[in-house]
Amino acid sequence: MSSLVAERGPIHVHVGATTIMDGEPPDFDALLEHVDARLDLMPRFRQRVSPSSLQLTNPKWRDDPEFDLRWHVRHSGLPKPGSVEQLRDYVGRVMSEPLDFRRPLWQLYLIEGLKGGRFAVISKTHHALVDGVAAVDVGTILLDPNPEGTEIPVPEEPAEPDASSPALLFVRAASERVREPLGRARRAAVGAITMPAETAGRVLRTTEGFTELAIGEPAPPSSLNVGIGPDRRVGFVRGELQAIKDARGDGGATVNDVILAIAAAGLSRFLRGRGEVPPEHLLALVPVSVRRPDEQNELGNRISTILVRLPMALDDPAQRLELIRKETSRLKQSEQARAASLIINATGWTPPTVNRLISRAMDRPRVFNLVVSNVPGPQLPFYLLGSRMTEVYPFVPLSPQGHALSIGVISYDGGVFFGLTGDRQAVADIDECATALSAALEEQAGA
Repeated sequence: MSSLVAERGPIHVHVGATTIMDGEPPDFDALLEHVDARLDLMPRFRQRVSPSSLQLTNPKWRDDPEFDLRWHVRHSGLPKPGSVEQLRDYVGRVMSEPLDFRRPLWQLYLIEGLKGGRFAVISKTHHALVDGVAAVDVGTILLDPNPEGTEIPVPEEPAEPDASSPALLFVRAASERVREPLGRARRAAVGAITMPAETAGRVLRTTEGFTELAIGEPAPPSSLNVGIGPDRRVGFVRGELQAIKDARGDGGATVNDVILAIAAAGLSRFLRGRGEVPPEHLLALVPVSVRRPDEQNELGNRISTILVRLPMALDDPAQRLELIRKETSRLKQSEQARAASLIINATGWTPPTVNRLISRAMDRPRVFNLVVSNVPGPQLPFYLLGSRMTEVYPFVPLSPQGHALSIGVISYDGGVFFGLTGDRQAVADIDECATALSAALEEQAGA
């Protein structure tokens, strides 16, 4: 649960998305009824974080006995003319507010009045509750693959809130530790945990990689790495998935490689537009899913990360892509990805103290310049109460200690959607950043 540790100061560790729908917005009471029915498929969304007694174990998820759906699902509207710019400003303000840890860590906003006979839905979910890949699955549970909707089976018995006392929760947590296989738990009195041999071996093998990730080559200085506040701006860019697939060429590049090349070119254009000389490269923290096929229906984080050099000095799109292809291929075979996955894999067995240390190690301001996160989404249309979703723009939180910009990307129904998150002051020119990224997308796709 290192994501919970990272929630401090101006850093709000929630992910989300802005979806745009065609047609008239649904009746709000009908939406509430729809969401309530789907929550039976996502019991975690009725749970809140319950800190463990004496800090011997990581926090637990516990049913909220005072769950209030109307607090989580909200209703608002844009003033005329209902432009996308107005929507983006509203999204920025919503994402600037932290989630309430006394409640389940998510919210939905129904936004009426978008120009062109459309409406929007903003989702906001704490990163500890759901990672980017699982967020796609959650979205498809709330949505339907057809306008008529999908019948949801009614559970035989309604879920009862877990009203266990803190003392009983502590006993349960201690008992779970004792029962874990291969002697993972040691005496609670010393607060230590013995790792199974396989896990211990993996940790030893990845120590060098983790050290490289946490204290290796510092990221070059840039105007994207300055002190940040709690307020956010967002930017939207749309492209076509087939054009990005065609841009891969015959050299073995992936869609993610092309997206990283677009990010490199767009950021170079953006910094030049600011009157700066871009560094030779920027270091991007790139999340990589390590979710196994048998974990596709589970919530929670299953992410590793790699640090990718984004070439900023290359003007040739083909050379830029080839350099990134070689870089990502090398990194995927290195210990760095395994080491970074330790941050997530550790959540099942490390004491909270270790999670804090890992989180703070990644908290250093010059480890990377920005996050670039790409998530593959469903390639067929989805609907919310009969209205078709036409666009979806992800929200990736800003990282601690002076990371003023992040880029989230998701593919959906033949499109590719870039969601930019910027500090409201440090990236007040986020529209110019979106314009530069759009131009880079056209350039890379036409190469």
